[in-house]
Amino acid sequence: MRSRVMQLEGPGVVGIAAGVRDVAEPGPGQALVRIGGSCLNFHDAVVVWGLIPGMTYPRIPLSDGCGTVVATGDGVDSVAEGQRVCGNFYPRWLSGPPSVDVKRPIPGEGVDGFCAEYAAVDAACLVQAPRHLSELEAGTLPCAAVTAWTALTDGHVGPGQTVVVQGTGGVSLFALQLAKAHGARVILTSSSDEKLERSRALGADDTINYRTTPEWSKEVLKRTDGRGAHIVVDVGGEGSLGQAVLATRVAGHVAIVGVLGGFGDTAIPVSVAMTRNVTMQGVTVGSRAAFDSMCRFMEQHEIRPVSSDTFPMAELGRAVEHLEQGRHFGKIAIEIG
Repeated sequence: MRSRVMQLEGPGVVGIAAGVRDVAEPGPGQALVRIGGSCLNFHDAVVVWGLIPGMTYPRIPLSDGCGTVVATGDGVDSVAEGQRVCGNFYPRWLSGPPSVDVKRPIPGEGVDGFCAEYAAVDAACLVQAPRHLSELEAGTLPCAAVTAWTALTDGHVGPGQTVVVQGTGGVSLFALQLAKAHGARVILTSSSDEKLERSRALGADDTINYRTTPEWSKEVLKRTDGRGAHIVVDVGGEGSLGQAVLATRVAGHVAIVGVLGGFGDTAIPVSVAMTRNVTMQGVTVGSRAAFDSMCRFMEQHEIRPVSSDTFPMAELGRAVEHLEQGRHFGKIAIEIG
């Protein structure tokens, strides 16, 4: 059997090339999955741009994937042929807190990823896809949705709380949907009035244009009777973390999930963080157990991912360029096959 793939032969969009690889039988503990859907995360774009130290080539990119199990190796009883499954972003992080050992390798970076018709995957890391989603929809979940889920559940999201979500990328819109399903009130920020309007249609209770209101934390306080938010999901890092702390209430929680505003150091209002007893936690996706819990929650509440754009795998380079332009809303899905 042969598998069509898109692979990186060097850094940059110019390094993306189509290829064909032999498909081997799954080894002990593995499942062979026919991939139907994937997506493009910011992390995947960083990989394509060649910004990951120690990258080796050729490499099949894309950390996320969903497909159907077509064969299993010896000793596999956690999945069966015909099941629709998703791979976990960290294949070795099965449950509990993270460690250095479980956070490597990452598909598409340290090992081959899911921009391929077939992938042999350690069966222990696979999660049954939500039953109400297509493979293309479920292929958007492993990185962004699990990141949003971890950010919210580690912050103990619950009914009546206020959650601030920044922007309208994949993590942010998943956070909006998941927080609403938990019964929380959501305030969403964006620099685009058009995207703010679309987010309100998805359920955002309040919206703030951070371009016209750069000190948006003051507006969050105003709209929460001076108390602030229970949880702020911060995707901006250097560009927004200070405002995130200022927007958080006493005993509130800031989940640091991204660095879209820059990788450098940022000024944090330390006295505010201290006197408000704010907790700040870095979030890098989550465990297989967390992923499974999220999938069952999404089934219960019939949550569907938001994808503004879909590209065939052969147009991966164009998808990366589209992400660079920042015009997408939610996820950029990649159709495999």
